[in-house]
Amino acid sequence: MQIPALQELTALIAITTEPLYLVGGSVRDLLLGDENIRDIDLLMPFGSEDVARRFADKIGGAFFFLDVERKITRVVLRSRAGGYQFDFTNFDGAGLDEDLGRRDFTVNAMALDLRRFLASRSLDDVIDRFGGREDVRQKRIRAADPRVFDNDPLRLLRAVRFAATLGFSLDDRTAVEIRKRREQLAAPSRERVRDEFFRILDRPGAERHLVMLDNLGLLDVLLPELAPLRDFRPGKHHRYDIFTHSLKAADYVDSVLGEIETLAPRHGAAIREHLDEWLEQTVSRMAALRFACVLHDIAKAETYSVDPGGDVHFFGHDQQGADLVKEICSRFRLSRKTVAVVEKLVRHHMRPLGLSVPSGPSKRALYRYCRDLTDALPESIILSLSDAKATAEVMPAEGFTDTRHTAGVILEFYYGRFLKTEAKPLVTGQDLIDRGMRPGPRFREILQDVRERQSEGILRDRNEALAYIAGIH
Repeated sequence: MQIPALQELTALIAITTEPLYLVGGSVRDLLLGDENIRDIDLLMPFGSEDVARRFADKIGGAFFFLDVERKITRVVLRSRAGGYQFDFTNFDGAGLDEDLGRRDFTVNAMALDLRRFLASRSLDDVIDRFGGREDVRQKRIRAADPRVFDNDPLRLLRAVRFAATLGFSLDDRTAVEIRKRREQLAAPSRERVRDEFFRILDRPGAERHLVMLDNLGLLDVLLPELAPLRDFRPGKHHRYDIFTHSLKAADYVDSVLGEIETLAPRHGAAIREHLDEWLEQTVSRMAALRFACVLHDIAKAETYSVDPGGDVHFFGHDQQGADLVKEICSRFRLSRKTVAVVEKLVRHHMRPLGLSVPSGPSKRALYRYCRDLTDALPESIILSLSDAKATAEVMPAEGFTDTRHTAGVILEFYYGRFLKTEAKPLVTGQDLIDRGMRPGPRFREILQDVRERQSEGILRDRNEALAYIAGIH
């Protein structure tokens, strides 16, 4: 096996004569054929913190404690190739077997003697007490002992996260044990729950994973606000209830992204790169987008009404839903940046439909939509199209406005004009101050007016913009 981290691991075994083991995800990933392991888990009987410190000095890496009390440490080595992360722990229990027996799932409860492995480059000597190797082959997440969930209830959610990230299924008996303990998911800290949940949302195939959470009874614990949407099928067009529709909308994000070049031929790569950004340490824009898809109709049950003609309405469900979403985000301990993105996506998710008029949206309307969404504009378009797909799959297309063309127009305007206007406005606040104006509401109105006219192409250069503000001041 050709492991890129070979040089560093060889340096490690030269530091100590004590037993050293590769464990957990490192062994699992090697069995899956991934030789380019970069998150490397290492286990020793004792003294791993001292070995880790010396290892960091030897390879020029950064050393720090992850858990001082349990003496869990990490060494990070940065490189142009992406670097490596080495996590060191001591035996949890009297020996290796006891340590492995306390781990969460069988696929993570295997070990390799590091010295023997480096000498043979073979996986024949994997230490496997619980059938993890066969579970890797079967692509199955299985708990060797259900008590692991009682020891740390976060593992109830981690089971689904591993299924999502690895593309594995969940063992039937393990699913039964999780379902029995579903209420225990309320016990771990909200931050830990958030991290696991958003790692699930970051993966393709959202509907499958959300349905898995639902079947296990975990989704009700995570998002009890979805309960009123179950079996709620208002209107003649709703074959699916709003709950199912919301999960499907999250799933259709993948489909929309797969067609993004047909909508915005020049900007597909930029949109994908944008969604790969991290809003905070464990929350990507992609995960936040899928979260918003799940919640975009959260207020439909409470805004439901029927007019005298029998038509169904949900007046204000977007605005009311956005207010509710802010409370949900707060419960998940999301950062202000993430909350702002999710809240804007829900609050404005009907806007693209309103812009889909036969004559096409005006440049001023386009600018104001982009201004209100700012950096969440690409996600807003994807949510709108995913929402439409989750509806149009069961509704006659001729009965609904086609937002695809409008989506392309908006994306072209956003990347081709709006971002350039925001990056290089023709006038700034200092220009107004130089002309004797004081900051205030009127001050902001003039700057906004100039930017709108710049985005429309009415004001083409700085001289025209300065002449314009001189005329209105």
